[in-house]
Amino acid sequence: MSEQLFKSFAIIGAGPNTGIHIVKAFLAIGAPILVIARPASTNVAALPADDPNLTVVRADYTSASEISTVLREYKVDVLISTVTLVFGGVVGQTVLADAAKEAGVKLFVPSEFGIKPQLAKGGLAFQKTDFAVYAKSIGLPTLRVFNGLFYEFVPWLTALADTGKFHIVNKGETSGSFTAVSDVAGYVAHILTTQPPSRLLDVEIQIEGQRATLSEIGALYKGRAPVVYCDHLPTEGVVNAHFRTFFQKHIEAGGGSCGWNPVTESDDAESASRDNSLWEGHHWLTVSEALAQ
Repeated sequence: MSEQLFKSFAIIGAGPNTGIHIVKAFLAIGAPILVIARPASTNVAALPADDPNLTVVRADYTSASEISTVLREYKVDVLISTVTLVFGGVVGQTVLADAAKEAGVKLFVPSEFGIKPQLAKGGLAFQKTDFAVYAKSIGLPTLRVFNGLFYEFVPWLTALADTGKFHIVNKGETSGSFTAVSDVAGYVAHILTTQPPSRLLDVEIQIEGQRATLSEIGALYKGRAPVVYCDHLPTEGVVNAHFRTFFQKHIEAGGGSCGWNPVTESDDAESASRDNSLWEGHHWLTVSEALAQ
């Protein structure tokens, strides 16, 4: 007898960066999706209100009992989180995890989307690792999705959006994983609706749209913006310049690849896209294709 697929899905944090794209990906394949929005959120205004597969409810993200009530009412199998630091971030996900566990949710997809977190304590990266440990401690199965860096993230990372120049710290010659937001969103919707639960429970997914270096991506901006090599990003007019510099150095050390092993601090390039095959026949956008959109 074939394994029964997940049937009901909910998302918390349907903001403009990742969440809204995941919602639209579900709707594009005709899969029902429940959006749990904050009471004051205006992000849902960008969603197609007339789509019969879309349901929007509002709830307090800090109330496990309130979230749990919604999840039970709609008999949610899978809860996806794309919460940001602005509203409690990954630390606040413990409340969502408690609610999901109490409501009988079968799978929790935490707000991991990006590079693999480091193991050193402190900062956002470790908070993601810490949350994974917490979810396991309460017996809540998770699916962690690592996609490297979003193409759309590059203008921020290089201070291009702030200065009009594409800044590369040091040489920018280490390859990393880059994936379009639309590909990540479509992938999540696809595997959750087509893969048997046994393939997804307590699993770390690694996907990669294109393997590239920052120098290679910078070359694609030729004619659009000057490329500047530097020791650190300029601080004038660039918020969190020190963090962005640190982030680029982490990429240069190999941490931008989905094949990165934070324990051995080494990169297995062949494993970076090991789970792309779960979306058979899909054309993954390249950096140049994403820029052309």
